[in-house]
Formats: sequence, structure tokens, C-alpha cells
Amino acid sequence: MAVDAIAATISELAPLLRRKKISPVELTRLYLERAKRLNPHLNAYTTLTEEQALADAARAEREIHQSLYRGPLHGIPFSIKDNLSTRGIRTTAGSKILADWVPDFDATAVQRVKAAGAILLGKTNMHEWALGGTTINPFYGTTHNPWNVDYIAGGSSGGSAAAVAADLCLASIGTDSAQSVRNPASMCGIVGLKPTYGRVSQFGTVAGTGAYSTNHIGLLTRTVEDCALVLQTIAGHDPKDPLSAHAPVPNFSLGIGKAVKGMKVGILRGYFDAFIAKEVSASVCQAVAALNSLGMQTEEVTTPHLDLIPAIKVCTSRVENAAAHDPYLRTKANEYSKATLHSYIAALLTPATTYVMAQRARRIVCDEFDELLKRVQLLILPTIGFPVPTIEQCQAGYVEFDGKKIPRQDCRGGLESFCCIPFNVTGLPAISLCCGFSQSGLPLGLQIVAGSFQEPLLFQVAHAYERLTEWYRRRPALPA
Repeated sequence: MAVDAIAATISELAPLLRRKKISPVELTRLYLERAKRLNPHLNAYTTLTEEQALADAARAEREIHQSLYRGPLHGIPFSIKDNLSTRGIRTTAGSKILADWVPDFDATAVQRVKAAGAILLGKTNMHEWALGGTTINPFYGTTHNPWNVDYIAGGSSGGSAAAVAADLCLASIGTDSAQSVRNPASMCGIVGLKPTYGRVSQFGTVAGTGAYSTNHIGLLTRTVEDCALVLQTIAGHDPKDPLSAHAPVPNFSLGIGKAVKGMKVGILRGYFDAFIAKEVSASVCQAVAALNSLGMQTEEVTTPHLDLIPAIKVCTSRVENAAAHDPYLRTKANEYSKATLHSYIAALLTPATTYVMAQRARRIVCDEFDELLKRVQLLILPTIGFPVPTIEQCQAGYVEFDGKKIPRQDCRGGLESFCCIPFNVTGLPAISLCCGFSQSGLPLGLQIVAGSFQEPLLFQVAHAYERLTEWYRRRPALPA
């Protein structure tokens, strides 16, 4: 194979596959062999689908040789978070309750990437029921960060992020109800996108692994350009999901490579500032300088009721999630971990009046963000306010930075979600990409946010920053 396929990206490999310079079967074998070799150390995959993957790769190879090329994902190895239904493949949602469930249908996002000719290598590990940001799973084990296995990979899509960062697949599809794509993308040094609410169908997402009104299908890739290619495949209205939007699907790659001079960017300030470590703040300041060097205008901004967002998030999403768990809580309560069970029981105690009031406050917050995005075109802030914590710290229940030990959880949720949840509450599209490394040598993430259905603008600016700084070129030191 002339190109280093393990180091390459989708945008680099797709033309070679189309021109028959690379074999889909050979490419799939390379990734499967690497996954089998490294997964025991990382625990990124819960299920590898080797036999089916090789059969699909052989079919892709035949189609390409017959000039039946389907597009840039044809022959590309990818993975799926284990809370998206996959026909004939075990789908656990990271839970003991669904340990043996094998769906007879594919989630719409899965069906669309398969229809594009992508090759499913397997299902990735996740936080139990997607309710957390560590992927320390009591039933399927902890996913380890490829940059240092003593650290968490983030969550709840931790397996997906670790698989992409460690070159165990070229892309992964996850879900994000509070942070669950952007958090692990930040911690593993890759690109993580939460599109606009409704941009991607949620049909086939396991009920109870994301609140109805805040959950999103999201993407994890090595580069911004790859992210745009995958979104192009899975975006669009789905009659099976009444909450999917009818908004037109543009060419998401159209703005990539175009100048960003003159754009206005707001540096978002708010309740999360108290949990921003000095080295994260310094990294974001460097990112602001990089954007300024591209000719972008930056200013500090906020919204009047930003501090209400954690309460709004807890009072809406936890209640919606608990509603989906009602049958399990009644019959299989002993098959939850204690932390997850207690979270759902607490949610059941939330009065209906509180839920309704939270939704009314949410409307005010959404309107305020819409007004702010008339003044500036984009927002930036950290993806996570502090460096990646160790597995040991998370198990002990704290994070440590700037000489302080702080409880990882409080009544507002996990501290690592504070910078992310505003955009689950509002549904605005947000992307995380690497903006440097901590003193411990682990990645730090920058979050860029745009107005509803403005993903092309998001990709344009994120790509410009990515190519200027070139953090994406750094890779974790793993066995070849």
C-alpha cells in the first residue's frame, strides 16, 4: 500500500479508493488487525464485527471495480457508539440490562453510512446509559485515553473518541446529550461535532441514553474536513423521527479553505469561568490570538440568564431520561450501578411544575443566544475547563488543577459538562477541536459555536484554525 493508511484521513483515502489505488479489503484488514492488537490496552470497542466487516469490504471492492462508486465514505472503516441500534449486532447502551439485546433494525444514521458504503468495524464502549463523562463503565470496563492510559478518555462516547484517536477506525458516530461527543473529542485530541438539534435523525438511538429534547447524534473524526464529509452523509430529514428538521442540507464542505477575515467572534463568559484552569485559559487565549491573526474580530460576550443553564439542563433532561427508564426501574433496578440508579430516582422526584418552568426559562435562554448571534457570528470557549483527569481521580470523585481538589459532581452535574451544556439546551451546533496540550501531555479542546443550521460556517472557521495551528498532526505514541 503506497500511502500510510493508518495515518491518513478520509479526505486523503477516498480519492485513492475511488481510483482503485487502495483496496477496501486491505484497508479494513489493517484497521481490524490494529484494533485487535490495541483494544486490550484501550478498551475502545465492546464488540468487533470482523467477519461482517470483511464481507462488506469485499462487496465495496467489487462495486468500486465495477465503477459503482458511492461517494467519499465508500470502503472507509468506521465505528458506532453502543447506544445506536445495529441490525444483527449486540447493542448494550453500556448497560447490564441490555447486555444481550440484538436489534433487528439499524438506526437511521447507521443505515445512511452503510448505504454510503462505509465498513462497520464494531461497537464502541460508553458510559453506562450514556449518563456521565468518564466512560468508567462498571459492566464493560474503563476506556483508556490513547495519550496516556492512566487517564480517562472522556464520555459518554469515550470508546468512539479513543478508537478514532488511536487509529482504530477513521470515524465514529456517537451521541451528545450534555457533552458526550465534544468532551471525549477534547480529551482525546480529535474533532467532535454536535450538529444543530434536528439536523440528524435520532431514530434508533436507545431510549434512555439521551434526553428527548437535548440529545443529538454527533460525529468524531480526525479532521474538520472529514467531519464535514460524514455529516453530509447522515444529515437530513427522516420521517421516522418527527423531531428531525426539514431544513435543506447544504454542501458542508463548501466553505472549507475559504478566508475568514472580518468575521466577528464572541468569547463567551459565564458561570463556568470559576472552573477554568490557568493552562486551559492560556490555551484559549492563544486560540484567540490565532483567530485574530486570520483577520477575525473578537470580543468578550455573555447572555443575561446564562447562569440558569445548569438548572434548566438538570430539570429537563434528567426527567426526560427517567421517563424512558420507568419500565426498567420498576423491574430491574438492581441491574443499574448505584450512581445511575440514584440519578434516575432523584429525577423521578422532580415535580411536573418544575419541569414546565425549566422549559419556559429555556425558551428565554434560547432567544437570548439567538440575539447574541446577531451581533457576533460565532462563539468560542473551552470544551472542558480543566485538563484531562486521571482514572484514579475520577474514581475518587474529584478533579485537581491549579493546586485545588474540586468534587467532580455537584447538584448541577459533572463539572466537565459545564462548557458544553449551553448548546444542548439551545440546540446550537458546536464543534470541539484540539487547541494545545496540558502540562501532563494530554489534549485540550477549543469549542466553536454557530447559529442554528450554520454548520458550513462552523466548518469554515474550525478548518482555518485547525490548519493554522496544526495540532491535528500530533498523534499519541502507540505501537505501530
